[in-house]
Amino acid sequence: MGRKTINVSFTSDDWRGVALSNFSLSPFEFEGRLLASVEGFIQGIKFPPGHASREQAFAASAWDAKACGQGAEKQFAYWDGTQLEFGSDAHHALVERALRARFAQNEGLRRVLASTQGLDIQHLTGESEPERTSMPAALFCRILTDIRDAVTAPGDLAERIVEQTSDALIYADHAGKIVRWNQAASRLFGFTPAEALGAGLDLIIPEHLRAAHWAGYDAALASGRMKLEGRPTLTRGLKKGGGKCYVEMTFALVKDAGGAAIGSVAMARDVTERVEAERARRAAAR
Repeated sequence: MGRKTINVSFTSDDWRGVALSNFSLSPFEFEGRLLASVEGFIQGIKFPPGHASREQAFAASAWDAKACGQGAEKQFAYWDGTQLEFGSDAHHALVERALRARFAQNEGLRRVLASTQGLDIQHLTGESEPERTSMPAALFCRILTDIRDAVTAPGDLAERIVEQTSDALIYADHAGKIVRWNQAASRLFGFTPAEALGAGLDLIIPEHLRAAHWAGYDAALASGRMKLEGRPTLTRGLKKGGGKCYVEMTFALVKDAGGAAIGSVAMARDVTERVEAERARRAAAR
């Protein structure tokens, strides 16, 4: 069975596709200019400043906006004192900025776009696409998909980022109990989330390093400052079963809205092979 799609165009049989299309009346402000629709912007910039059709297009939507651009020579696009080659990457980038501004200023549109999650976005108008155009269909669909991915369930997006990053991420609360443990942390240290969550950080700290760790941890939480914050440091880690490893870790304090430190987050990667190779080279050089 093929993937489900949504046609984002004014002729779509899904009201959401109609609403999301560039044709729809959807006022927004772009770089100091109030515009009635993206289509009006696309058609208007085909004409140089002062041209009557430019102003008519900026105040129009749908077929009225498209009609305004019928007499354009389609050699250049004009904006902010700049003349861009029609259909060029620079022209497309300008239209993309306007499109993104429209969504950034309209929460309702963002919600409609988010509701299409799981559908492949298409732009089918029933007309053949010119060789040079203000916004190729493929580019339009890619932009809408990118915007949707950025606005759909921000909490879920943050969760996916945490889980899919290649570095181990460990967050511990004020008492040093592990609250967040991603898949990379399980791969690095061998403990499952069920084993790690709620445990103290001693779970992954070799015994001979624990006293120094807790002294620094408690001092950082109390003062709201961390000496190593943002700077990678090489240390030893403890794996499930007692195996040791070398890890490069970056630490940062996590603070609440009032600025009080409530925990610490660490990003870690296994550098055991690198450290052992360096030691072998030094030994061979003696």
